[in-house]
Amino acid sequence: MKKFSVILAATVMAASLMACGTGASGTGESASELSVEALSTEETAPEQAEDTALGVPEVKDGVMQAGEDCVETYFEWSPVDGADGYEVSVLNKYYAETEFTEPAEVYETTDCNYTLGAQDYWDFLIKVRAYKGTGADRVYGEWSEEAAGFTYDDSEIANDPTT
Repeated sequence: MKKFSVILAATVMAASLMACGTGASGTGESASELSVEALSTEETAPEQAEDTALGVPEVKDGVMQAGEDCVETYFEWSPVDGADGYEVSVLNKYYAETEFTEPAEVYETTDCNYTLGAQDYWDFLIKVRAYKGTGADRVYGEWSEEAAGFTYDDSEIANDPTT
């Protein structure tokens, strides 16, 4: 009702300005076009921002588990209200390397978990962000903090003579 009253008042004000000639901008546009457009934008912009705001998932560090062919690391995160799915950014490295040097790979899922596996000793860092919508209308939330996981037991590394 408030929005209708504001638009009605703007229309009445615009009609009285039109009787005086050009609109307030001096560009030849009518005041009704300027006022209604400005009010409509101001009124709907906050509502649109609230509709597209997505929370940030809280990602837990990975948990090592036995897989069919290899050791797996299972990550999970808290669901985000309004999300249609999640993007998962994955960095990985062999345990003996000092840095993650390869570019991150990004995967999509509609689940609140992701599993990575490897035959050897691998370290993983992931971060997750929620999205909603499709194509050009897709909106993304902020990236989560990174979560770490690996496919080996630290005691295995301590007993490895090559390290």
